[in-house]
Amino acid sequence: MDKIVVEAKGLGFRYRDASGKRKALDDVSFDVREGEFFCVIGANGSGKSTLCNALVGLIPHYFAGRMKGTVLVHGADTRESTIGDLSMRIGLVFQNPFNQLSYTAGTVAEELAYGLGNRGVPREEMVRRVERVAKLMRIDHIVHKNPLELSGGQVQRVAFGSTFIAEPSILVLDECTTQLDPLGSEEIFDIVKELNKSGVTVIMVDHDMERVARCADRVMVLEGGKVAVIDSPARIFGDPDILARGVAAPDYVAICRALKDRGYYSGDLEVEEESTIAAVKESLSK
Repeated sequence: MDKIVVEAKGLGFRYRDASGKRKALDDVSFDVREGEFFCVIGANGSGKSTLCNALVGLIPHYFAGRMKGTVLVHGADTRESTIGDLSMRIGLVFQNPFNQLSYTAGTVAEELAYGLGNRGVPREEMVRRVERVAKLMRIDHIVHKNPLELSGGQVQRVAFGSTFIAEPSILVLDECTTQLDPLGSEEIFDIVKELNKSGVTVIMVDHDMERVARCADRVMVLEGGKVAVIDSPARIFGDPDILARGVAAPDYVAICRALKDRGYYSGDLEVEEESTIAAVKESLSK
């Protein structure tokens, strides 16, 4: 996990129609290493979705505005690369999956294969990938349905599949389970974790702090378009100031903090279930 695959240097962006001089991103610098599970958190309006768009080249190639600094993906400057070229290396799953549909495909299978057809992938290879991704996303039973007839959760899975079918080595997930119930959300993240274990680099924006604490190798907190801090989940969520940044602490941290405040526990603030249960047992034994 030493090779840097994504790097932002002094990244700034202000949308063309933004009121005043407010920047959506302001002097953002960080890097992501190969195979890392890197999470981005922050309050609403902190710049998370704008950052996702910048990482995959939608900024500056699609969204109008003023960009400063650079974003490098596998060493390639996003300013000098096309969105098509970048999509072979880094894929984005949108917060709203309906924005990701082509609205030209008559079936889910055609929707999944849409991007491959534009890249000239041979038909046999397209069929193989569609079958594999449909099974992976648990949508193999609806491949003959029209995407416009699906539920929000099913569309979310199709959107994820249509991104991953290009086999990018980096996945950017912008709160990509908003249309799913808790069970469906966990199923998707089981898939994400397996992809990460297989070597896919994951950059995830999420509002579920328990999931962030459980999955992340490192966490970056955005505040007002700026990087507030980058650190391990334990250090991020163990910092009392995290609440002041508009980020809720995981329930496990809140439990340990409440025990400490009442003098029942003197250990570290825990971010995982097993260690929190141990802390509660320790408190009850006193």
